[in-house]
Parts: sequence; C-alpha cells; structure tokens
Amino acid sequence: MAPRLVHLILDFDGTLTTTSTLPLIYNIGHRLNPSAPSWQSISQAYMDDYNVHLSCYPLASSRRKSLSEELAWLQSLRDVERKSTERVEAAGVFRGVTKTHVDSAARKAVREGDVAMRRGWQRIVESVMMSKGKVAVVSVGWSGDFIRGCLRTAYEQSYEGGGKGARIPSKIDDVDICANEILGGQEGKMTRHFPESSMAGDGGIWTAKDKEMVMAEVLSKCAQGSEAKVVYVGDSPTDLACLLGADVGICIRNEGSTTAEQKLLDMTLNRIGVKSEWIGVMRLDGLEGKLRRNDTQIQEEHGKLWWAKDFEEIGQSVLFSANTDSKDGRIRLGQPLMIYLRENGYKTNREDRRFIQTGNDADGTLYMLDGTSMKSELLSRPESSLV
Repeated sequence: MAPRLVHLILDFDGTLTTTSTLPLIYNIGHRLNPSAPSWQSISQAYMDDYNVHLSCYPLASSRRKSLSEELAWLQSLRDVERKSTERVEAAGVFRGVTKTHVDSAARKAVREGDVAMRRGWQRIVESVMMSKGKVAVVSVGWSGDFIRGCLRTAYEQSYEGGGKGARIPSKIDDVDICANEILGGQEGKMTRHFPESSMAGDGGIWTAKDKEMVMAEVLSKCAQGSEAKVVYVGDSPTDLACLLGADVGICIRNEGSTTAEQKLLDMTLNRIGVKSEWIGVMRLDGLEGKLRRNDTQIQEEHGKLWWAKDFEEIGQSVLFSANTDSKDGRIRLGQPLMIYLRENGYKTNREDRRFIQTGNDADGTLYMLDGTSMKSELLSRPESSLV
C-alpha cells in the first residue's frame, strides 16, 4: 500500500514554533527606526482597542454557544486588526526594512534560540511531500519571509553533520507560505492579501475567516481524490475555522503549562460543544506496534478535534502511516533505518542516514522519507551483512 495522500496546512506562531515571533519581527523595524513606538506601546494600544470592542460587542462570550456565533465574533475583530496594522504603518516602524533584513533576523533568531521549532516538524513535512501531498503555512503573522527564513535555518540545523545539501530547497522551498508581508520602502507599509472586491474586503490575513479563505485557495491548487485528507494544525482561536473545516483538525497544547492562546482555544471549544481528544489514541505503540484503540478508521470521525503536544506525537498516529499492522510492529514515522534494522536482527557495516516513512506488508517494502525504498528480498535475510 502506497502512503496515503495528505495535504498538511500549518499555523506558524505557537504551532510550528513554541512561542510568538511577532515581537521579533517588530524589532527588525524598530532597530532601524528607534524613534518609533516600542513594542510594549503598540501591544498596549492593540489591547485597548480589543477591550473597547469586547465591551461593545452585543453577545458576551458566555452567551456564544454555537460555532456560527463564535466565528461571527472572530470576524468582528477585523477592524481591530486593521487599526493595529495601520497604526504600525503610520508609525513608520518598517520604513527601510528589506527582505535581507528580515531573512538575516530570522536566521539569527533560530540559531540563537529565540525561535524554537516544535519537535518532529521537519519529518512530518518530509513525509507529506514525499507522498505527493501539499504542505502550506497559513499565518496572520507580519512576514512570510521571516517564516521562510526560520524554516530554512531550522531545517538546515536538523541535518547538520550529514545529508542536507540539495535536500533543503527541494523540501522547504516547496512549502507554500501564506502570510502578510513587510513592503518596507519609504512608507513602511505591509501587504494586503485580499483586494477590495474580495469577500473579505480590502485587508490582510487577519482573522479566522481570512485563514479559512486562504486555506481554500491553497487546496484549490492541490491534487484531490477520495483518499486525500486535509490536516490542519493550529493553536489559537484564529485557527478555529480551519481546524473545523479540515478533514482532521489538530490543536497544539504544550505539555505542562499551556499558553494564553491555547487556553483560549480550549475554552472556546468547550463553550461551543466541540470535543477534542488526545491524538495518542490513534498512535502506533512504539514497543508493540499496535493501535492504542483498535479502530483503523478512527480518523474518519467528525465533530471532534484532536490535540497533541508536538509533531512527533502527530507523526506516530495512523494519519501518517499507510499501514498500521506491520508484521514486526516496529515501523514508525521518522524512525532511523539503522535502528529499525538493528532492532530486527540485521547487521550492517555502514551508516545509513535515511528515515522510515512507512512499511507495506504486501511485499515487505520499506518507504523512506527521502523517496527511496528497501525491498523484501533484502529484509528476508536476518543476520546478513547490509552493505
């Protein structure tokens, strides 16, 4: 069985990353324009506008019990977001900022640990792309270039010491990045993704509805089919429409203490009656290779979301395994090939840096994340020397 077709749509801040990158992006401009308002000042002005809007909105959060009511509230925040964007533009924060400034700041942030990526992200991306699926990032963030720079640098770091080379552009540069962008120049403007004639009206990617429309744009260009699944991963109320609009929605929740955005999303889901369950119930057990719940169709359930602490947990679910009943029971997404071979009694005289994507019991083939495979005749000789 070939790997299933999955289209993976990802939020960035708090989902791919462990924290928000907005202050880092703001500081790119503030370093060039130190007379502009501080980040704290801009943040406070936003919260003031938000609280005024909240106090005037006719339906309090405690009375919003349906999805439609919650989505209407989230869309009503568009004017708050517009005002915030225009405030930053009027202050000239991003005046003179170039693509080089942004890319350099992104790389530095990853290398110095100011931006940390969530565990297992790069292998999920590889798995989907090797299976001919689409990977896209849909973000309300201020800079797609910053996102690209972070992804490239983090990907390079994950393969330092072997095998990066040409793999980097073939993977990361094929990821669609859909976000707002800094235009810089003399006016320090930012892009507006939606033209005035669009359903959203003139403006950037600012709200849950905006993200839903952008996700639809991305998917309209993807290969479709009865077996294709759309998986969306996010962490905040801004992801609500995409999470529920995808075939499978996965909420990111930190282990231990959740962020304010994660808590708000969880409270929202509970209030409107949408359940979320730990994705580990459809995970391949690392020791026995059995589903924690004996239901290979569990991912088909509707009206419910999943949650996971990182992409490693997501990768171990049946969503990213073409065959959940492998003979030896120890085939796992992202598992190093050499570890698999050694666990199963094979000897080797060389290091193989490939990672397993999935296995196929019908002919004993192992599919690798780099697109290669290993056939059954090789695996039928335990204790042999693999060269």
